Amino acid sequence: MLNKTIRRLAFTLLPLFAGTAQAANMVQILTQNYPPFSMSANGKNFEREEGIEGIDKEVVVELFKRAEIPYQMTLRFPWSRLQEMAEKQPDFAVYSLSRSADREPRFKWVGPLSEIQLVLLKMPGNPITLNNLDDARKYSIGSVAGTSVSQYLAKRNFPVKNILGGAPGKLQAGEFDLWATTNPAGNYESRKAGVGKLEVAFSISSRQLYLALNKDTPDDVVEKLQSTLDQMRKEGFIDQVAARYLNN
Repeated sequence: MLNKTIRRLAFTLLPLFAGTAQAANMVQILTQNYPPFSMSANGKNFEREEGIEGIDKEVVVELFKRAEIPYQMTLRFPWSRLQEMAEKQPDFAVYSLSRSADREPRFKWVGPLSEIQLVLLKMPGNPITLNNLDDARKYSIGSVAGTSVSQYLAKRNFPVKNILGGAPGKLQAGEFDLWATTNPAGNYESRKAGVGKLEVAFSISSRQLYLALNKDTPDDVVEKLQSTLDQMRKEGFIDQVAARYLNN
C-alpha cells in the first residue's frame, strides 16, 4: 500500500518537476527598438513578443521554433543595460548585436542575422562635406548610447551627445549636426518618423548583426541554433523576410 501511494505521488508531481526543468532551460531574449530589425508595433519602449516586429525579430522567432528551444522575448531599453543583462545572467540572450573585438569574448554568437553600415547622416541640403572621419570633429554628433557606432566614435575620442530616441526629429530640429547611426536602420526610422530620407555624410564601415548568448549557454544549444540558422539562410527565408521590410 505504501509503495502504491509513493508511486501515485511521484506520478502526480512529475509534471511539476518537468515544468520546472523546462523553465530553467528557457532563454530570455532581449532586444531594443532598432527598426527595421526589431521594433515595437505600437511605438512603445516595452513590448512582449506579440508586440514586436522586424526583420531580425522574425528570424529569431523562427530560429528558436525550428530548434525547439523554449524562449521568451522582451523589447525594452536602454541598449547598454540589455547587453549587460545578457552578459551576466545565465539563459539570457540579446539581438541585434554587432560582433566586435571587445564584445567577442563576452558572449557566444549565432549569426549573422543581418548586415549594417555604420554612417554619419545629415539633413538633406545640409552643406556639411566630410572627406574623412576626422572632418566630423568640427560638428556636433548625436548617437544612441551603447550602439556599435557610438562606441566606435568614443574610442576615437569623438565628443558624442548620447540620446535615448527620436534621433531623426532631433537632427531635424538642429540639436546636433550629424546623426551617428547605421543604415538601413537610420533611414528606415527617419522615414517612419516623417522626416524623410537622410543623406549619408560619411560611411564608416560595414558590420554584421548577431544573436549574442550568455557564455554559460551550452555549446550544443549554440551549435543547434547556428546549424538551424544556416539552413534557414539556404532556404531563402532570411532574404524573404528582409525584402518585405526594405522594399516597402
